[in-house]
Amino acid sequence: MTYPTVTLAAGRDTPVRAGHPWIFSKAIEKEPKTSPENGALVQVMSAKGDSLGLGTWGAGASIRVRMLTTNGAAIIDKDWFVSKIEEIDAWKKAHLPADTDGYRVVYAESDGIPGLIVDKYADVVVFQIHTAGMDRLRTEIVEAIKSVFKPRAIVERSDIESRLRDGLQMIEPVVRDGEIDKPVEFKEHGLTFLADVVGGQKTGFFLDQREARHLVGTLSKDKHVLNLFGYTGGFSVHAAKGGANLVTTVDLSEPALELAQQNLKANGFDPEDESQFLLLEADVMDLIRQREIAGAPYDLIVCDPPAFAKTGTQSENAIEAYTKLNMECLMRLGVGGILVTSSCSGRVTSDDFRSMLRIAAGRAGRDVRLIAELGHGIDHAERIAFPEGRYLKTLAVEVTNIIK
Repeated sequence: MTYPTVTLAAGRDTPVRAGHPWIFSKAIEKEPKTSPENGALVQVMSAKGDSLGLGTWGAGASIRVRMLTTNGAAIIDKDWFVSKIEEIDAWKKAHLPADTDGYRVVYAESDGIPGLIVDKYADVVVFQIHTAGMDRLRTEIVEAIKSVFKPRAIVERSDIESRLRDGLQMIEPVVRDGEIDKPVEFKEHGLTFLADVVGGQKTGFFLDQREARHLVGTLSKDKHVLNLFGYTGGFSVHAAKGGANLVTTVDLSEPALELAQQNLKANGFDPEDESQFLLLEADVMDLIRQREIAGAPYDLIVCDPPAFAKTGTQSENAIEAYTKLNMECLMRLGVGGILVTSSCSGRVTSDDFRSMLRIAAGRAGRDVRLIAELGHGIDHAERIAFPEGRYLKTLAVEVTNIIK
């Protein structure tokens, strides 16, 4: 097939050859005479006339092309998606923890398919389409998922604001194939979890925090654990399994807390035993300002809030919000207490987050040591040529001294 041709300016092919999937408008020397439709496939050429591969066109956007191929593929069809997904899935399954069947199969640009997220929960697959390029290829994507996984159901969760930036409308959750009538059961490090793949946040579960949850399990023995922004209790289940004496889960969503109860039950715990479990429906930002929180004092606090900064202009306010929140958490910990704190704001860098925590500790009068630093799990592996795919930061710190 032939496609409209995009020619890059001299020297602008190096990032593409290194694997960076975005081509910005300023890197283009010559665009097609007739602008392709938004999301259409284009052929990308270097200034010397070398073919660099195929990409999808972003009409009028700063990111003008998102690269899909660099290996001479002549067509993007169902078979192309099948081959890509099989290759990615084989690598990820080989690197996942034992007894884990809930994971991210396709992580968009970082896995070479810009604009597409595919998550697998045991025998159910959930996908998200972020860009016009992938939107035009929905049928091929669904057919490829069916071919590779033969799942019980395929759910589309393109109810995401990022679509608006690409000239698309948000789509209500929809079952594209099969049937779903209840949360989906899957395994993580041998523990059982339920994901609400139709009505829950993201695609139904925060798969990217798998290793942080496992870490909390290893740190929780004989401790009182406070899980803030607990959602459906992922950290809480790991803490309970790790031998915590008391686990308190806080979230503003009643349905999320109900699913947290089900997750505890699925792993042999009794969430109605208030000597071991407390589930608090509350706004964390209001609760944390209170002098006393039920179940206090706590030995380990998990703080995993939603993204405070979704754009660069919000990052300064986000850092101040993170600082206040983490200060309040640290003030509730004595010597030996542990804070496991995260940020999923891509606009807040790792250095920003460390600096924030240093300031929060100073305001709280706590001297802390770093005991672990984590990012995404292996199924969200960072593509070294695409640092923009890095967003999750988790720090675990232990209080060593209180300075009054």
